[in-house]
Amino acid sequence: MKSFFATIVGAACLLCSTAVHATPYKLEFTASGFGPGIFGGATAPQNSVKGSILFTAPSVNGAISSIDGVDLTIFGHSYTADEIGTSPYSDGHTFGAKVNGVGVTRTNSDDFYLILSSNFNVFAFAVNGIADTWVTRSIVATYTDLTALPPPAGTVPEPGVLALLGLGFGGLALARRNKMPQA
Repeated sequence: MKSFFATIVGAACLLCSTAVHATPYKLEFTASGFGPGIFGGATAPQNSVKGSILFTAPSVNGAISSIDGVDLTIFGHSYTADEIGTSPYSDGHTFGAKVNGVGVTRTNSDDFYLILSSNFNVFAFAVNGIADTWVTRSIVATYTDLTALPPPAGTVPEPGVLALLGLGFGGLALARRNKMPQA
């Protein structure tokens, strides 16, 4: 019975060490085709906006647990991960600046939002010093599962994974030892 229990514990520890965790993703996008501003008719200060956002979620459309990085500059303002928030939208997400609330843009402020879902995509932005907001639905976006990429050289597993792996192998060794005939 001890042998059976040790085998079960060892196998459970091995399985837990490879359990599914939240996955890091990289969203890359380009928004273009901005028309005149929706409030004053001003010409957009830039023709396209290109950027990327790193985030963690259980799946590409799952609840986002963190924004881990951002590479986005709009008319001289470079956004940081701390300035970006997210909220669910249909079967996708809204990413945006937190300054006026995610999903809202206000004129005369560095602000943006990006909605991506299977049935609706939109990008809107405003810039400090201009009383207008520009919007487009012309968006090209790709998601990359960063766990599918090979790990960088020298990457070391987390201590918890190593501990569970060690417990699993120890439990299996104990089960094997208990099964060996005694001399």
